[in-house]
Amino acid sequence: MYIPEWVLSFKEPKTEIKCIKGFFYKYAVSYRYNSQKGRTDKITGHLLGKITQETGFIPSQKNLLRTTPSSALRVDIKMFGVYHLFTSLLGKDELDGLLNLFDKEVSETLITVAMMRFAHQSPLKRMPYYHAHDYCSQDWLINGIDDKKISTALKFVGENRNTLVDWMRTRLGSLDLNLTQFVMIDSTHIPTASENLHINAIGYNPSHSFDAQIRLMYIFSTQLKQPVYYRLINGNITDMTSMKNCVSELQAKHVVYIADKGFYSKQNIIDLRKNELHFIIPLQRNNMLIDLSVMQQPNFKNTIKTYFIYQNRTIWYYSYQKEEQLIVTYLDERLRVEEENDYLLRTKTHPDEFTEEKFYKKLSQFGTLTLLYHLENKSNEQELYIAYKQRNEVEMVFDSYKNFLEADKTYMQNRYVMEGWLMANFIAMIAYYRLYTKLREENLLNKYSPKDIVEIAKGIYKAKINNKWQNTEITKKNIELFAKLNIDYLI
Repeated sequence: MYIPEWVLSFKEPKTEIKCIKGFFYKYAVSYRYNSQKGRTDKITGHLLGKITQETGFIPSQKNLLRTTPSSALRVDIKMFGVYHLFTSLLGKDELDGLLNLFDKEVSETLITVAMMRFAHQSPLKRMPYYHAHDYCSQDWLINGIDDKKISTALKFVGENRNTLVDWMRTRLGSLDLNLTQFVMIDSTHIPTASENLHINAIGYNPSHSFDAQIRLMYIFSTQLKQPVYYRLINGNITDMTSMKNCVSELQAKHVVYIADKGFYSKQNIIDLRKNELHFIIPLQRNNMLIDLSVMQQPNFKNTIKTYFIYQNRTIWYYSYQKEEQLIVTYLDERLRVEEENDYLLRTKTHPDEFTEEKFYKKLSQFGTLTLLYHLENKSNEQELYIAYKQRNEVEMVFDSYKNFLEADKTYMQNRYVMEGWLMANFIAMIAYYRLYTKLREENLLNKYSPKDIVEIAKGIYKAKINNKWQNTEITKKNIELFAKLNIDYLI
C-alpha cells in the first residue's frame, strides 16, 4: 500500500498509518512478544485521528475524550434533569449511605455508574463522556474519570461483597421484623461471551439456549415494593439450591417464597421444607389437590360466606387440607365471566382445540385460583391472595432489567468487575422501581412509562450564566408532571 510522504510525516513511534477507502488514518500500536510464534506481534489499538492534505492531522474526538480528564473539558451547559431525578428517587438518606459505603472516589464511581445505567443504559466506555456533560460532575468525581478508573472501582466494589450485603440488610431495617415479609425470589439467566469469569456455564433457561450463562437472583419485598437483594450465581446451579443461601445471607426473618405457576411438584415441596423455606405456591387448575366440590354446590356462596374486596372485585374463597397440605381456593366472579366468554368465542375460531364439551368440563374452574401454602406465622386468606398477586411485579423487575437497562447479555471478563457492575445495576433498578411506583400511585402509567419520564428529564439543563449555574427554561407541562411525582425542578 503506497502512502505519500506528506502523510508519513505525521507517523510517530508506536503509531501506524492506514489507508481506508482512499482516506488516511493514524492508529496507536503496541507490541507483544508471542512465545508460541517466537516473535513479536504488532497489535493495532484505537484510532488517533484522520490525516488530510488540506488540514493535516485531525484528532479523533473519542481519543481526545479518552486522554483528556473530564474536568479539563469546558462544558458550560450540562444535563441536570437526570441527576435531579435519580437523586430524588433514591432520597437523601439512601444516597448518603451509598456515598459512604467505600472511600470517596470508589463510592462516587459506583453511584455515577448506577445513574448512567439508569439514564442512558450506557456501557463503560461511554460513561466518561456522559459524566463530563452531566451536572453530576459538579458533585461526583469532579476531577474526571476514565473507563480504566471505572473498572478499577467496580472491581473493588465486587471484592467487598460483605459491605454490599450489610447495606442491603439495613434497607430492611425499616420493616417490622415481627411481621411476615412476603417476598418473591426469582432468577434470570444472562448469556455471557466471557472466557474468564469461571462462573458462566451451560444451564437450563426458558429459551432453551445452549450459550454459556450466569444466573442473577433477586429478592423483592412486597412491603417495600422494590428489590432488596441480588446475588450472582453460577450458570448451571438451580434456584432451589440457592434460595436458602440467599435468605441466609440477607438474614431476613419470616420470609415467604412466592412461586410461579408450574413450580409445584411433590419433590419441590419436600425440598422447600427440607431447606426450611416457607412458601405460597399456585396450583395449576388440573391439579388433583384442588377440591372444587364446594363451588359445584347450588348457592355455594351462602354456604361459605367468606369473601373480600380486591381492586373493586369481589373475591370468594374457602380453605381446606388435602394430603397434609394447607390449601385455599379463590373465585373471582368477574374473571370467571371473562374466561367463560373467551372460551366460547374460541370454540368458533379454534374448534379443533376448544369445544363445548370441554367448556362444560372446565366450567367450575373458570375464574379460580388455588394456593398451597406453608407459613411460619398465621396469615389470613386475603393477605395470601394479595401477596401472590404482587408476584407479577418481580417478573416486571427482570423484564425491566433486560429491557430498560439493556442488560440481556454481558461481555465482562472479570468476576469482581461483574459483581460491581451488578451492584450498580441493582441501584439503578431501585430508582427505576421507585419511579414506577410513583407513576402507579398517581395513575399515570396509562400515559407515561418510567423510560418516558427519564427521556423528559434529559431535556432539562443547567447553564453557566455569569459564572453561576442556573436552570434553563422548563415547560409548564413538565413542571406540573414532575410536581405530581413530588420532584421539584424549580430549585
